[in-house]
Amino acid sequence: MATIYDIAKACGLSPATVSKALSNASDVSAATRERVRRTAQELDYVPNAGARALSQSRTWSIGVLCQDTSQMGLWHYLFAQVIESFKDYVEQHGYDIVFISNKVGNLGLSYLGHCRYRRVDGIFIVNADHDAKDTKELMESNLPKIAIDFENENIGCVMTDPEESMRMIFSHLYKMGHRNIVYLHGQRGKFITEARISALEKAAATMGDKDVTFRLFPSNYYSIEGGYDSMKKLLSATPDDRPTAIISSDDYSAIGVIEAIRDAGLSVPQDISVVGFDGIEITQRTSPSLTTIRQDTRAIGEAAAKNILAQISGEENVPKTISLSPQLICGESCRDLNT
Repeated sequence: MATIYDIAKACGLSPATVSKALSNASDVSAATRERVRRTAQELDYVPNAGARALSQSRTWSIGVLCQDTSQMGLWHYLFAQVIESFKDYVEQHGYDIVFISNKVGNLGLSYLGHCRYRRVDGIFIVNADHDAKDTKELMESNLPKIAIDFENENIGCVMTDPEESMRMIFSHLYKMGHRNIVYLHGQRGKFITEARISALEKAAATMGDKDVTFRLFPSNYYSIEGGYDSMKKLLSATPDDRPTAIISSDDYSAIGVIEAIRDAGLSVPQDISVVGFDGIEITQRTSPSLTTIRQDTRAIGEAAAKNILAQISGEENVPKTISLSPQLICGESCRDLNT
């Protein structure tokens, strides 16, 4: 493998001048920089990442943590699209991404230990158990960091505005005449679950309508099977007080909800209306097409990338929450009871 000494010999320059030329130093002429780069290419020179990191105090890599109990990980459309957007943006600024785990090489490293092992310049937490010891350690570290759908005093986040999202959903159903509404929520205690439940309760209270019945029923995030099982249990538990509308925790769960309703001999939306969350593209091609909140995955990824690059450069030094606007997609899965 060629070294800067080989390039220096081929160009008739000192190793120091070659190093400066490869680093785009201003005290090296444009002609010399071009000659050095051309020679480096001809010799198949590859920079030493470790030496570059030591000289610039950066490794030009950013960690990405995407772990969850649902086992969806990168199979989930939302997470995959957000990571792709994040990756596109940081690559334009010279960075690479490294996926972080606590199982690397069977070394017994925590998430933070893996970050230190890889010497990443920052960490993007896409999905994780925020109450787990390893995650807490990572969030309390001094690494530049940003998360999706989670914030505390140690870390900022990017999220689709939960209050506006749930207000839009509830208002849409209310205007269509629905007064008996159930929210099949995800895991209690999760930051985003509690934020959305609080927003829905606020939206229901704002209506000031005593005829409104708003109930909560447990389900699982990102699980067609979980949505199916929860809806089946709900129908069994409320034979005489069947809801007219179901708000699912996400689009995957909504698909399971619709299947359970059909298997019970009922119809969507004639008997029960269904709303999802996330705006997964395929749900607009199902029958019926799903009413849902679309999250702008490209905007989420770019916002996270901009923030963490600003932290790495020192422009940002305190946790910051970035709240993005939701979009209500009105599909065919909701019935207007007023007509």
